[in-house]
Amino acid sequence: MLPDRQRRTGDMAGTAELVDEVAQALRVCDSVIRACNAVVGALSARSGVSVDVLLTNANHLYLVACSGVWRAPRAVQVNYGIAGRVLSTGDTAALRDASIEYTGLYAGRGIGSVISAPVRCRHESAIGVVNVEFDSVLADLEDWEAALTRIGALLGRRIHQLGGPSEESVPQWLLRNTLSLVAADDPAELAARYCRAAVDLSGLRCAALLVRRADEFAEWIGPPLIVMGDYCASGSRRLVDAVSALPPQSLSRLVDAACQHQASHSRGDRSVLDTRGFEPLMDAGVRTLIAASVHTGRERLDFDAAILVMDELAFQPPSDTAVVLELLMTNAAVVYERMCTQQKLQTLAESDPLTGLRNRRPLAGRLASSAPSRTAILAMDIDNFKDINDMWGHAAGDRALTEVADAIRQALREGDEVFRVGGDEFVAVLDVSDQDEAERVAQRMATAVADRGQTISVGVALRRPGEPAEMALRRADEALYAAKRDKSISAMVAS
Repeated sequence: MLPDRQRRTGDMAGTAELVDEVAQALRVCDSVIRACNAVVGALSARSGVSVDVLLTNANHLYLVACSGVWRAPRAVQVNYGIAGRVLSTGDTAALRDASIEYTGLYAGRGIGSVISAPVRCRHESAIGVVNVEFDSVLADLEDWEAALTRIGALLGRRIHQLGGPSEESVPQWLLRNTLSLVAADDPAELAARYCRAAVDLSGLRCAALLVRRADEFAEWIGPPLIVMGDYCASGSRRLVDAVSALPPQSLSRLVDAACQHQASHSRGDRSVLDTRGFEPLMDAGVRTLIAASVHTGRERLDFDAAILVMDELAFQPPSDTAVVLELLMTNAAVVYERMCTQQKLQTLAESDPLTGLRNRRPLAGRLASSAPSRTAILAMDIDNFKDINDMWGHAAGDRALTEVADAIRQALREGDEVFRVGGDEFVAVLDVSDQDEAERVAQRMATAVADRGQTISVGVALRRPGEPAEMALRRADEALYAAKRDKSISAMVAS
């Protein structure tokens, strides 16, 4: 054992002896985990440094063994930090002073040199890394680089003798892909990630996800039945394109068949298999099929969904593949339900319940993205609206608001939008080529409202180059009040 000062700094002359110790310890290891821990134990015992061993699996580096590590990640992407550099180049990498080169990563603790060496199975590419962190800057950095390169090679050789690194377990795969689904930004990305996971697990060529509205539920986002997502590992998209081209009745029968059989797979000659419900897939050339589903009767969802994982070759996938995919699909369905709920809540928060128009909050976003010189802002309100409320009551006022909102909405063109921003106040944002076009749209709105028995005043402002959108809205408001003062006109253009 070295003196404390040498252990703290990691400054030692006997790197050759250290390599011999590691080699001896590896000879008696009977598993990959024991081998990784043997390397960590030898390094930390002789030098007192922080050590961790990470091995690759499914595009991630998984922590297998560590000692004295300040913050050791359980799993990171294979392009992460210095370890990612080692995996991409296959060469040992060293940072003489990591506190300078990786500022912020080691905040809150002292750090000196860092060395990362590749772990290789024979002559193959690196399957992992051995990371060593020192609490001071090494004077003999090159000696340590050479020693750790040899230690990484010894560990890789022993892992190869033990049959290679452990494969990712089903629970690990399920957890990793569930986390991936949760991170999806929208339903389309969620479906694509699920299809990719299905192909990754099964080893088949492609997958398609079908989603169908349950008839007894009225609320639904999207068409009644869609191919929500697909993924092809490589080669032709012929199978998924064939599924997408099927008529709705055939797609619906595929969903029924998947829900009926639940988690199932079929392989080989269709003459000896029960392919009822899946005939369109067999006709398209599918020879191996895995089907999994979630449906309203079992999961209390407002939709049915089926994953079809396909290949043109006949072979036997792992026996539990369909069941695991069904578990992941249940997780995906929960994520999708949450997305739909969030979308509904956001729509409620951004919409006026009386008129159905969006409110002031999304208006700010639309104004922020508007293009100067090509955006017209129209501020409007209902003439004598207070008199309607005072004389006929608020129910009559609500009817006037809904009629005016409907008339304005129908007078707009594609791409234009109107917002309700106050009691009887509305703002429309238009894409126009010039001011004359904006005036024509304003007059069309006023005419449409007059046809419903109401009148409005409109202020028109074309956003100027370099002008903030809020300033253009203020000019539209000023033009609106000018129009209200001049009873002979319904629309006024801002100066």
